[in-house]
Amino acid sequence: MALLLTRKLSRRFGAAVALDGLDLALEEGERLAVLGPSGSGKTTLLRLIAGLDPPSDGEVEIAGRVASRADTIALAPEKRQVALVFQGLALFPHMTALEQVRFVASDARRALELLASVGLEKRPGALPDQLSGGERQRLALARALAQKPRLLLLDEPFANLDPTLHGSLRDELKDLLERTRTALVVVTHEREDALALASRVLLLEGGRVAAQGPIDDLVAHPGSRAVVRALGLGFVLEATAAGADEVETPLGRARARHATERMTVLVRPEQARVLPEEELGGTPVEVVSVELVAPEAPALRHEARVRVASGEIYAARAAAPVPRPGARVRVRLEGELEVLER
Repeated sequence: MALLLTRKLSRRFGAAVALDGLDLALEEGERLAVLGPSGSGKTTLLRLIAGLDPPSDGEVEIAGRVASRADTIALAPEKRQVALVFQGLALFPHMTALEQVRFVASDARRALELLASVGLEKRPGALPDQLSGGERQRLALARALAQKPRLLLLDEPFANLDPTLHGSLRDELKDLLERTRTALVVVTHEREDALALASRVLLLEGGRVAAQGPIDDLVAHPGSRAVVRALGLGFVLEATAAGADEVETPLGRARARHATERMTVLVRPEQARVLPEEELGGTPVEVVSVELVAPEAPALRHEARVRVASGEIYAARAAAPVPRPGARVRVRLEGELEVLER
């Protein structure tokens, strides 16, 4: 039995459709990342699962019980074993860290254990405005976990944190979820968070499902521009067939199976390589800008934005420092490009 099921789940605000016919299943302990542009229905989905809003159509089922159906909340939020942490955290300004957790936890001892589990055992008497941004995030998580949820819902949980704190808090959260076997639905704009925390992705666009499935599958075969963009898998090129398993692109010829007369192909970061201008092969381009993007990857550490003769700008990687903007170099497409379905 799935822990969470949604069937044809929809939410409308007058004529505006925030979520449209979503079918979703989540197993016990499974972790799902919900991606999509602003206004795509991500936060609306969390609110429907948590029971804060009723659906306009469809239903939400939790652990085999119908929790919500059209215009009706059948199971109160506090009875769903679901905890929601808002992007704004919603901490009580007049309560200490211990009081915040104790408000939900069964006893003071458990509250102290939860504070310790998120590294706040030395700050039980601190008020929210006496805590750093990362400490407030940890406190909100401890308070949510005090409810002993089977499902944790997070809305942009690491927003406004510096990169170092962001990464360490994300790792701590993952450890907590694994220890407690708590299922997760996390809304995020950050592909690194999705890849680190979740095993599955749900991609929403305009309130509808643009793609969903295991992350490994979508990374290997994204199938669409939307998935490429959401997971940061590279860039796309318009291409035409140029013989058996070959395509012609603005960056030159490349291999691609299942080529059609006109198609869109995915170019992953490692497949567009910068070459010196004097080297044979490749397509002549002009360097627009250069950035150090992957210092830990010697073969791909520099990324150049390059302009082709028609004026379009693309990205390419290089091991050695790329010449300054305005210089002429060549770009060669390597390996087999994937043909996208849409």
